[in-house]
Amino acid sequence: MFRILTIALFLFSLSSADSFAEPLLNVEQVIEEKSVLTGKEIKGKLVLKNKGDELLKILGVSSTCGCTTLKLKERRIQPGDEVDLNFVVDTRGKLGMVEKTITIHSNDPESPWKEIVTFHALPSGMEGADTQAIFTPACSSCHIDNGINKKHEDLYQAVCAMCHPKAEFNLRGVVLSDTISKGQKLIAMPAFGEHLSKDQINSLIEYIEGKKNE
Repeated sequence: MFRILTIALFLFSLSSADSFAEPLLNVEQVIEEKSVLTGKEIKGKLVLKNKGDELLKILGVSSTCGCTTLKLKERRIQPGDEVDLNFVVDTRGKLGMVEKTITIHSNDPESPWKEIVTFHALPSGMEGADTQAIFTPACSSCHIDNGINKKHEDLYQAVCAMCHPKAEFNLRGVVLSDTISKGQKLIAMPAFGEHLSKDQINSLIEYIEGKKNE
């Protein structure tokens, strides 16, 4: 009887240990350069390590916009092992401090993991940035396509909030209108005049000036 009880307790302890086993994602960020001239690619990787005691499954990875491309060769990570999630950021049209968020979905109970990649895009001479690059196919899906047929706050959230989340500007009236329509390379502002209608641009001005008066 004692022997049977001992075996039962041993088996119970094994099943209990299995029930508490789980994967644990840890991420280390590595970037080749933290400051580059605008237009040059930022390259780096996220080292994904399984610090848990169960198989870690990477279910999906994504970035905030199309200018950041991701490459992951292996989605199953054994306990103690690691794999590289390589990324490349196209910095065309960007100036100053830039943040990109990479999201990793896995079977870690704390999923998703959000990793912020930060870098400086420096001006290349007096020309400023190639601001119109955001209208190329790789970028337009985030920067302009979401604004089709939208106005006021909906348009701002779809097109502008990615770079200007607080809608705080010192410009008003004609100057604000010209900046939106014609752009300003030295502050990395694209020219939206050929991509938004006059009604859409006027609705943006009304929304921005209304926010300033709140």
